[in-house]
Amino acid sequence: MSIKSEITRNPVKCKIISVSKDNKTVKLLMPRIVPAKMYLKRLHKHSLLFADSSKFTNLEVGAEVEILPCRRISKMKSWEVTSVISNQR
Repeated sequence: MSIKSEITRNPVKCKIISVSKDNKTVKLLMPRIVPAKMYLKRLHKHSLLFADSSKFTNLEVGAEVEILPCRRISKMKSWEVTSVISNQR
């Protein structure tokens, strides 16, 4: 399997946890539901991601955004904000 086939091109919905002072980086929470192997219950897990948001200046904490993977921008940033779904607190 090549690396390109593993990278998704479908946007992923995330929620903003914090915004940097210069409005170029956002910290995101990406929730996912995973079935427990033994008990067949649903476990709610999440991942913390850093994304580049230089195209959007009016992002607030609690807003829902769509992100896509991109080339590595810094040590921790390899995602890019593509659109704002809702800008609520």
